[in-house]
Amino acid sequence: MTISNRVDYGDLLKAVERHQGYLRGEVGGERAVLVGANLYSASLIGVNLSGADLREVNLKRSLLCDANFEGADLSGAFFKHSVMERVNFRNANLKGASLKGVNMTGAHLEGANFEDADLDDVCLSGAVYDSATHWPAGFDPLQKGAIQH
Repeated sequence: MTISNRVDYGDLLKAVERHQGYLRGEVGGERAVLVGANLYSASLIGVNLSGADLREVNLKRSLLCDANFEGADLSGAFFKHSVMERVNFRNANLKGASLKGVNMTGAHLEGANFEDADLDDVCLSGAVYDSATHWPAGFDPLQKGAIQH
């Protein structure tokens, strides 16, 4: 399902439901394509959007605790001041994303690409990354509380 601009909550739930079917290989399942969608202040706690196309999505001030974005394309996405405790960003593309003031306590960041991302005032306490994780030039995840695995 392709959605752009401001998204009605019901349409968002339908897109997430179809994406779940896609992940399970069901007939009628469809990969979530929410490029440029305005999901400001969304509550997506525990949602599984692994592999979704979420380029330039607006998730500012959203609740994304325990969400799964493994392998998703989140390049250019806006997460400013979102709460994303224990979020899964393994192998996700967050190139150029705005993560200013985001709480990613306990997140999984292994293999994620944060190249050119805005990580000012980010909290990475207990977040796990590895040698395949790409950070912006000059950024030190250990100073933000992350743990290298």
